[in-house]
Amino acid sequence: MPESDVEVGALRLHEGGLYAGDAVLLSGLGGAVTLRPDPHGVGAFLHFQAAEPLSRHVFASGRLESAVRFTACHRYEPFWMKAVAGVRAGEVPVETQFLLVELASGDCVLFAPLVDGAFRAALQGTGEDGLELVAESGDPAVVTDALVGLFVATGSNPYALMEAGAVSVQAQIGVGRLRREKPLPDFMDQFGWCTWDAFYQDVSQEKVREGLESFARGGVTPKVLILDDGWQSQHRMPTGEQRLTAFAANEKFPGDLAPTVTMAKQDFGVETFLVWHALHGYWAGVDGDALPGYGVRALARNYSPGILHHVPEFNVKYWGAIVGVVPPEHVYRFYQDYHRHLRRQGVDGVKVDNQGAVEGAAYGMGGRVTVMQQYHEALEGSVHTHFRGNLINCMSCASEMLYGALNSNLTRTSTDFWPNRPESHGQHLYVNAQVSAWFGEFVQPDWDMFQSGHVMGPYHAAGRAAGGCPVYVSDKPDAHNFDVLRKLVLPEGSILRADLPGRPTRDCLFHDPTREAVLLKIFNRNGAAGLLGVFHARTEADGGETPPINGTIGPADVEGLEGESFAVYAHHAQTLAVLGRAERAPVTLPFLACEVYTLVPIANGFAPIGLTEKFNSAGAILDHLDDGDAHEILVQSGGPFLAWSETRPSLIYVNDAPVEFAFDAETHKLEFTVPGDDPGEIWIEF
Repeated sequence: MPESDVEVGALRLHEGGLYAGDAVLLSGLGGAVTLRPDPHGVGAFLHFQAAEPLSRHVFASGRLESAVRFTACHRYEPFWMKAVAGVRAGEVPVETQFLLVELASGDCVLFAPLVDGAFRAALQGTGEDGLELVAESGDPAVVTDALVGLFVATGSNPYALMEAGAVSVQAQIGVGRLRREKPLPDFMDQFGWCTWDAFYQDVSQEKVREGLESFARGGVTPKVLILDDGWQSQHRMPTGEQRLTAFAANEKFPGDLAPTVTMAKQDFGVETFLVWHALHGYWAGVDGDALPGYGVRALARNYSPGILHHVPEFNVKYWGAIVGVVPPEHVYRFYQDYHRHLRRQGVDGVKVDNQGAVEGAAYGMGGRVTVMQQYHEALEGSVHTHFRGNLINCMSCASEMLYGALNSNLTRTSTDFWPNRPESHGQHLYVNAQVSAWFGEFVQPDWDMFQSGHVMGPYHAAGRAAGGCPVYVSDKPDAHNFDVLRKLVLPEGSILRADLPGRPTRDCLFHDPTREAVLLKIFNRNGAAGLLGVFHARTEADGGETPPINGTIGPADVEGLEGESFAVYAHHAQTLAVLGRAERAPVTLPFLACEVYTLVPIANGFAPIGLTEKFNSAGAILDHLDDGDAHEILVQSGGPFLAWSETRPSLIYVNDAPVEFAFDAETHKLEFTVPGDDPGEIWIEF
């Protein structure tokens, strides 16, 4: 075959067109684009050739054909992504890092811009239907004239397509590992408190105590504490920016961090004490005079044209135009020294923020991809040595970090919870779910803190239950909703975390529920059971109210759920129904309301829903043995228990003691209470 007529798996490059079968995916591809095989057989890689070596290329990538709708995740600043939905390729935003297209046939096409060596690629629309691939190193001295820039694959099931495609992409990039190949931090399944929205930078040792005392009075105590920004020693430079001056804490923490850590652990039962710091040390880096020996360089920030397209003033907008950078050759020793000091104070791990700032301060040192890789290898190595891998990555949604994280496996996937921005709450869940769909294959998503006592606290709590993510709040002292917290947290401080990253259901995957009259539905699983969070996420641009939204739910919404008949429990409505695999039930939600459904396959006339006081009720079930005449169920804690049962049982024992139960022959509700707070062994006999 000539170079213009190449077939790779299900894809074919023919006379400037990229085909999947008879469907044209891209037309108008020039001779600079060639097709490379995928050793895993999922899709194909597009190789781009330029006329000359440059540090930044914009490659014409053809016209998108046969598309009905698309969903995309793009950076709008160095640190975070937004999700968008559209129809024409020209609407694909600058700095798009993930693009999924729905075809008229119902099949989907995955377009994943890649990292190749020192270069990182992103997509953007041009004209009405055109696409361009932008590849850059971030350092004028680092140039290339060719790279493998784009992965393309097609399939009928978008979730299976993304799961399989991630394997191919990771193998091609070759510097990181997939989420399921990496261990999670020790604290993932414990309830946490972060000091940020509680105190912002005005945090102190006494305020930490005040916050912990407030939780203790309500009986829901955090096992994880994140001491956020405000504890470090830093000062303002003559040029206006703030830089780190010492590893020890500032004067608000007398005696350094050790007294605060000891107080939190001994007086309040905190098990994991994390502290915040920025990737460069502080927001504007390190003061080399105050911390000599690390070769600190003062660099003017210089972000990519893609970021400046969205925010033209970004080089000077945040934290000053100058940053004190520890160069890569010294950063390993910098982190080791810093973290050794923190470990000796009793600290158990770190939340490392502002990671996307590497992009604007990497020129002259090898460029953004190279410096990010060097920084992360040093960071992850130090965290492994001193903190057993306890790391939260934050402000780190550039693809070179997401694809390149070798051992760290927890990353914030959206901008902050904004308590005073009404329009942000639906957007928060939408973005996290969309980013989790693809990038959740590479890292465990962290959907950020929220405030339980906030008017939207129950909404965010339901989102965290569906998200399968850590649960930590930023409550101010005496501003809690303990009823909301108890829907997520067990009495001993652990959470009921679902099995997978929460993702949008198929019927909302290609829509923007914050702008369209479409319900946001996020699915997850707990073993054989399904979990479905449903949200009214649409607001006016100013946060104003929008009308109720109608939709449907059903077992088919939960990818991978097996069975033919399902017991479906609605948490807020407290209704129990039976739906066949293809059946749908109507749901209507008013402005910024939500509902959480548990879906359990019915087998031998029985389906255990779990602890109904919890959003993730089936997540409380640790084991279920069914011999036909009896069911043995191990549940994590006490509380009201619900099951769907075809017939009335003859007896129920919990921990070898009989318990009273109620059975409704019409609704098939079987209800009883597991006494106490400890795990319970349930025996149900028929």
